[in-house]
Amino acid sequence: MKPYATSIERASYWEVFKDYYTPQLKKIDLLIKTMEGTISIEETSQVLLLSEDYVKKIMEAKKITLIDKEGFLSILMDGNSSLCGLLQREFMLGSPSTYSPGDIAYIYGLQKEHVENVCQTNGFTGKISAEVLPKVLDKVFVFVYH
Repeated sequence: MKPYATSIERASYWEVFKDYYTPQLKKIDLLIKTMEGTISIEETSQVLLLSEDYVKKIMEAKKITLIDKEGFLSILMDGNSSLCGLLQREFMLGSPSTYSPGDIAYIYGLQKEHVENVCQTNGFTGKISAEVLPKVLDKVFVFVYH
């Protein structure tokens, strides 16, 4: 059994994103760009932050016998990790080049009203470009449990 959190810390969502998601996103990007042939269930589970058993269940349900690029993306789209959820929501919006506050809240699993307030308070008006997105997410604060 996992121990309970012993402390709570307030952090910007951007810091959390950089520490938790960015390394995994880089691994996924590299994996997809360099994949020739197939990869293992173990590697798939590690990069998508899924258990091996869950990857096997998805493979069984989708009748995937070997994990190639197509199979990997299929597993990603059915994955239940927070990383998979973030990517699924991004893909559902068509991986936009600009974002509304509602898009940001949806993709990153944040409260829409909170993101709208941050944007309004900090002068982020209209559609937000990918270059400005980190500045917005740096103004959104979340609680991190240790």
